[in-house]
Order: sequence, then C-alpha cells, then structure tokens
Amino acid sequence: MGALKSLAQGFLVATGLVWIFNIVALIRGGDAWLGLTYLLILLIPASSIAILKLGRPSNEVPDGAQKWRSLLFAFQGVALAFWSFDLITTFYAIDVTGLAIELNPLGWPLGILGAFAFYGPTLVFSYVLLFKLKENISMYAAIPLTMLTLGMSSQNLLAGAQNFQVFVDTAALASSIRFGLIAVIVAFDLAVPLVLRHMVAQPKPQLKLKPT
Repeated sequence: MGALKSLAQGFLVATGLVWIFNIVALIRGGDAWLGLTYLLILLIPASSIAILKLGRPSNEVPDGAQKWRSLLFAFQGVALAFWSFDLITTFYAIDVTGLAIELNPLGWPLGILGAFAFYGPTLVFSYVLLFKLKENISMYAAIPLTMLTLGMSSQNLLAGAQNFQVFVDTAALASSIRFGLIAVIVAFDLAVPLVLRHMVAQPKPQLKLKPT
C-alpha cells in the first residue's frame, strides 16, 4: 500500500505542475477563458488532497531508508504523469486536429507500445528493488534506474509541451458556454471540499463490548 501511495503522490504532483504549465500557456497565447477554466479545475484535486492530508494525519513515522525508498518510487509516478501528458496531447494533435504526425517508426498509436515496453518493466523492477529487497544495495541500484526513467520521461514532457502548443493555437471556448461552464466548475470547487471535510470530521465508529 505504501508503494502505491508513493506512486500516486508522484503522479499527482507532476500532473499538478504540468497543469500549471498548461494554464500559463493558455493565458499567454491562447484563450484566457480556457486558462481560467483549467485553473478552477485544478482547485478541485488540490483542495481535496489538502483536506484529506490535514484531516487525517498519519501517526506512523517512517525511518530514513523507507523515506528514500518512497521518494525514489514516487519519481516513477512522475514519469508516468509525463508519459500520460504526451499521450493525451499526441491524441489531440494527431487524431483531433490532424496537424501533427508521429515520429516514432511504429507510428500512432502503436508507438505507445514502444514506451510501455520501457516504463512497464522499469516500474516493476523499481518496485522489486525498493520494496521487496530490503538490502541497502538494492536501494542504491534503484537510483541510476530512477535517473534513467526521469531522463526518458523528460523527453515525453518536451513532446507533450510541443503538442500542447497545437491545443493553444486551435482550441477556443465558445462564448455561449463560458459562464455556464465556469459556474458549474466553481460549484464543484465549493461542494467537493465541503463534502470531504464533512467525511473527515465524522468520528470513526468504535467497537463497544457489552459487559457480561
């Protein structure tokens, strides 16, 4: 469970950073209304994660080695987030607009298999090194593997940024739905944290034994 949590945290943090980049790109070179919409959408997971994190603090304090193992595995989540960004923007640039082509010799969408052939085994191997083998040497062996993964994913990030520029140049938010869409997102921004806060504030049921 700790490995899955680390992977999810790395994925969410990297996704948030990419989302912020998208907001800035839209406001500067695209439709400012789309940028505002992206910003409002970002508030939903950001506020939700903050409430869940602060509302249910963990009493477990991991040791130094476990922290490093969790941190290294979180970078695998970062790589998956960058790869996902590349996949989504490639789909938009090629299938939606038809303004881009796939440079991978396998073409699109078979090029996905080439990346998965790297990220899949790397993820599994990192998990084994960090959480199944408890020796320090296994953690040290995971460091260059993590650096290699980040190097590969940085190429996905750059490709995704180039593809997203196609979205900036072509996407637009129709004036007839701007205020309605933003109103709906704001309602979710207010409702979701309130619901989560109420859920977190609920006392946990305790098992009571009747005296005999």
